[in-house]
Amino acid sequence: YDSGRKCPPWADYVGLSDELDQLIGEADIVVNALPLTDATAGLFDRALFEKMRRSAHFINVGRGGTVVTDDLVAALESGHIAGAGLDVADPEPLPVDHPLWQMTNVIITPHISSTGADRAYHLILLREDVPRYLAGDALLNVVDPERGY
Repeated sequence: YDSGRKCPPWADYVGLSDELDQLIGEADIVVNALPLTDATAGLFDRALFEKMRRSAHFINVGRGGTVVTDDLVAALESGHIAGAGLDVADPEPLPVDHPLWQMTNVIITPHISSTGADRAYHLILLREDVPRYLAGDALLNVVDPERGY
């Protein structure tokens, strides 16, 4: 592909959100790191899971509400996708009797994916934002409630 967008050295292509329906069928691993907004709620549904490769794995480190959980369970049970890694779910926490807990092709972590981030980066951000806050200047990485992230 040649999208005209600059790719990091480890990527062959950087797609846009309107290419998701096509690109999802080409991926071996699909990582969902989306915020939960009106546009992303329930985005990963039956139709999208059906476009994935049977050998593909779905990983969710974004928000649970971006996935229709019953559709994910159906895709996993039917073998339409090979497996899932879930750091978030909907509902959260998952009820103790939820079928996802029993699936051998699912790994569930307790909403801790951000703890693996580079701690040095967080310290740099904190050291940068505290003086900005005290001076009344604009902060870095500010959440926009209107956008939902």
